[in-house]
Amino acid sequence: MKPVLVTLNKGVNYEEFWDQLERDTTADSNVDSNIVPDRTVDVSNRKPLSNRTTEYVLSDEEITRLKTDSRVMGIDVLPPEEAKELFATQTGVFARSSSTNSTHINWALRRCTQAVIEASPGGDYNYNLDGTGVDVVIQDNGVMSGHPDFEDANGSTRFVEHDWYAVTGQSGSMSSNHYGDVGNHGTHVASTVAGKLYGWAKNATIHSIRFDSSGGIADGDEFDLIRLWHQQKSVDPNTGFKRPTIVNASWGYRWYYPGYSSQGGTVTEVNYRGVDQGTSLDVDYGNKVSTHNMYGVTAIDAACEDLTDAGVIYVKAAGNYYHKQDVPGGADYDNYYTCSQSWGSGQVSAGNPIYYHRPGSPHSNDAIVVGNISAFSNGQSWENVSGSSEKGPRIDCFAPGSYITAATNSTGYSTNTSYPGNSSYKSAKISGTSMASPQVCGILALYLQVNPQATTADCKKFLTDNSQALVDMGDGTGTDYSDNTSSQGGPNRFLYLPWNSSNVLTIS
Repeated sequence: MKPVLVTLNKGVNYEEFWDQLERDTTADSNVDSNIVPDRTVDVSNRKPLSNRTTEYVLSDEEITRLKTDSRVMGIDVLPPEEAKELFATQTGVFARSSSTNSTHINWALRRCTQAVIEASPGGDYNYNLDGTGVDVVIQDNGVMSGHPDFEDANGSTRFVEHDWYAVTGQSGSMSSNHYGDVGNHGTHVASTVAGKLYGWAKNATIHSIRFDSSGGIADGDEFDLIRLWHQQKSVDPNTGFKRPTIVNASWGYRWYYPGYSSQGGTVTEVNYRGVDQGTSLDVDYGNKVSTHNMYGVTAIDAACEDLTDAGVIYVKAAGNYYHKQDVPGGADYDNYYTCSQSWGSGQVSAGNPIYYHRPGSPHSNDAIVVGNISAFSNGQSWENVSGSSEKGPRIDCFAPGSYITAATNSTGYSTNTSYPGNSSYKSAKISGTSMASPQVCGILALYLQVNPQATTADCKKFLTDNSQALVDMGDGTGTDYSDNTSSQGGPNRFLYLPWNSSNVLTIS
């Protein structure tokens, strides 16, 4: 017997299902005892913030039978804390280079408002929108309190530090570590989205919710609390709509191929495009490096899906593991391998398929997934996908994510420099899809400022309609896995903001 998370599909009768599990149904002729256990199942965690997920204590046989119930989306255990990873890699004016200098500014501000690549980027980012009236939530490892990059034009902070449980009227308590001098990565992301110097939405309200255990938020609650908070918002009389909520998630679940790090066992089958290819991982089948995204953490994906169904815009970093991410029905979506022992600390049982070309959790079909554009090159007529970035058809947009300068906390990174005008605070230059996602989140916050009623579909259409076709498409086959700069069938969409004016506001 072991505790597992049982998650239901959308639209089923939740209360009826939970009732059947939590009472003895031996005498109930309407319940199939070959599927639903004919006993009272113990609840180990009620998960009160979610209608769709509850943690029960079940036997392996009961789990196998219950998975065949058409009402069940999945039964799993949450991956260990070490399976979560921030999608960034550290690397050593609007400078597209690895050099560190306190005068450098996020180069995407300039590049994504220009119709062409500039041989020498100009000295201004012109703008006429600042994210006023939009709530930006950074779902990350924390955001540093008091950083001057989160001030408004009058020097007052835009960073709201509320207790997520208290503000939604739920039982629970956050850790005292949730706010303070925390979050090197989360601070950088927040600065890119909404920093007054480095960011796009310079007057948006900033919120932070930590996904890591140090923040004191239970797994899954980091989605449900945002959803409840958004649903409880009142209508803004100035617009006739609720204030928009947009979330940036520059993190995800990932795990190792067999034989790497803490994942033992051996590969027992590689199934590529429906054909058994033996037991050897190979780049010809799209197997890359030592790690890939972890697909199908059901309880987390359901919570993410409920969040986007509630009207919250969710922008997600694709990951930095070099893999193609396909979509259902795509030629590579069902590619898998199997392992001789359980994978992902019990996420996938031995011998069961491990899909390596699917998007990683957390995932919703309405999530906006972002890949990374390489920093080079000024003076050329083309730009390509960063080598480490995930690519493929599931990517919605590519954006600058390499060598991005933004604020960070006191600990920061080895690339730390003093924050301009206040040497008590820090900035840093780092790279990854973690840095590309907040560029998209920031520009969409500007879009939501003037379109507060916009849906995820509207946001995706805006990105598509205004994207630049400047991404190197590789050989066009979608199977050139060894070419790390190919989009591998991904969209030819480079982030572009058409709304800028040299006659309004200027940051130099």
